[in-house]
Amino acid sequence: MPENFIKAIRTDEIALGGMKPVQLDGNEIVICNCGGNYYAVQQRCGHMNAPLDKGTLDGIYLTCAMHCAQFDVSNGEALSGPVPADFGKEIPPPMIGQYLQNIGMLMKHIHTKSIRTYKTKVEAGWVYIML
Repeated sequence: MPENFIKAIRTDEIALGGMKPVQLDGNEIVICNCGGNYYAVQQRCGHMNAPLDKGTLDGIYLTCAMHCAQFDVSNGEALSGPVPADFGKEIPPPMIGQYLQNIGMLMKHIHTKSIRTYKTKVEAGWVYIML
């Protein structure tokens, strides 16, 4: 069966270490330039569906801007769940403390799932993605 790749973006549209969101055939995708290697992953976080293109890319590690869940863009593996809020030694006011406790009880049932990856190839200065 032949592999069907779709022309997505020019390679010069993403700086080294950069990301670019694209939509291809109804799929929200983020293309990542990791040292000249291009990876494509689903745009939405495997934790709470936040847009991953708003996060940061360090090598092949993508960190979600919303709760700091981390993913390996080379294979989509969820490397860590969200980072809990740290108030240090400060004690929040009673109403806020109760609110945070309730949110914590709700959030403990939300897990971080790995994200979908898409096969990529580069030809003649273009990044192609297989859907």
